[in-house]
Amino acid sequence: MKYFSRSATLLSSAILLLTAASTTTAQADRLSDFYSAPVATIGTAAPGEVVRDLPFDSPKGFGLGFDIERILYRSTDTHDNPMIVSGYTATPIAPWPGPGPRPVIAYAPGTSGMADRCAGSAVLGTVGSSPAILPLLLAGYRVVATDYQGLGTPGGHTYLNRLASGRALLDAARTAEADPATPVMLFGYSEGGFASASAAELAATYAPELNIVGAYVGAPPADPTLNIAPLDNTTLGSAVLFAVDGMINAYPEQAESIRGLFDSDGVAMLDAAQNWCSTDAAATAVVSTSELTRDGRPFSEQLNSPTLADITADNTLGRIAPAIPVYLSHGAQDDTVPIEQSRLLLRRWQDLGADDITYREYRFPAIPLKGVNHQPASLAAYSDVLPWIAGLVR
Repeated sequence: MKYFSRSATLLSSAILLLTAASTTTAQADRLSDFYSAPVATIGTAAPGEVVRDLPFDSPKGFGLGFDIERILYRSTDTHDNPMIVSGYTATPIAPWPGPGPRPVIAYAPGTSGMADRCAGSAVLGTVGSSPAILPLLLAGYRVVATDYQGLGTPGGHTYLNRLASGRALLDAARTAEADPATPVMLFGYSEGGFASASAAELAATYAPELNIVGAYVGAPPADPTLNIAPLDNTTLGSAVLFAVDGMINAYPEQAESIRGLFDSDGVAMLDAAQNWCSTDAAATAVVSTSELTRDGRPFSEQLNSPTLADITADNTLGRIAPAIPVYLSHGAQDDTVPIEQSRLLLRRWQDLGADDITYREYRFPAIPLKGVNHQPASLAAYSDVLPWIAGLVR
């Protein structure tokens, strides 16, 4: 664990210093154009087709042994329309030592915010996600990561949208253009766990040609009705605003009805949160939705209203039994995404007939500071998940 911590810190620091040092005004304009310039082939590109790529401006692999490049690729949104999603790919320079082709990890990042600058392929997002992918790269795997819809690319981020996030992850796997025999592993924690679980449910019908051998699903916020109350009236309340904004962005035809649940202060907060990253000072203030809604009820009590009932149901996991092995894990003391989320998802999948699910709960002493009990289980899981992955990809 100490080696992982030192290596993760080294990689994060190196990427931060190198990208910051290399981001001149001209390069910043080039990067802006990479994300925002229209893609003429969006209507004809196939799902998972890379439509634009941009290597990181650095010595090969930052001198750390990896080739890294940003990508734009075509995916499909929740309304079955084509969309352009950004992401990145990182490949070890050293030859793959195992038998067969180098395995691909389709990586879904955790919550980083709603603004384009929070995207995993942006400088800030790359630094944030590098500790999570480092053990995967050190194991020799190629990592392809999604930014999700609307993070980096034009349009709003459809935070915790089941179809958009699951499809974006599966199409990220397709960008590898791997041999059909190449093993693909889905991987995500928190928001990423939600995307990985969604992709595991959708894989057999949306991307049947991929050789997906398993999915790691960590601490997934699987049910919208359980997501809101633990965060409301806390310093993590910005995630509630992100969830509402995600609905507004994913369902523009219902945007005014959703916004209409909030008073003028609430609408102003929702608009502001569209430009926040989770690390921003504004995103760490206490948010109490009962002070922002028109009727004074907290947002958790609005989810089954006529305005939101269908959206809530459509974005609940546990609708389809995964046809692949799944490693589902959660921290017992998690106060950000309570463990009942994974316990409920496990029961739903088992009730649907899923019979290859490994389930693990990690227990640590609870720390009396909101939010800090969420990440320990993500670190603890590596010692179990990496051998599990190795057994499936070789």
